[in-house]
Amino acid sequence: MIGLNTKQVKHLMTDFKRYAFVLLAVSVFLYIGMLIPAKGGQPGDIQEYTMMGTTALFLIGAFYCFKRSLDYKKQLDEQDQA
Repeated sequence: MIGLNTKQVKHLMTDFKRYAFVLLAVSVFLYIGMLIPAKGGQPGDIQEYTMMGTTALFLIGAFYCFKRSLDYKKQLDEQDQA
């Protein structure tokens, strides 16, 4: 990330961390929704696969955002040492 100052890197780090927590919370909410039976009965196979796939995508997105946040933290530490 050439051309970013310390303040911008810190904002990016906190933004990606917030994105990760939101994605993690939504994925947990969807997973709990899969465990608790609905009022109308059991969900169909397509609904189950869709919800589990969405949960997996949100978890992958959360891990990606955590990784980006850690990368920005490393960059921030390197800028502080320089």
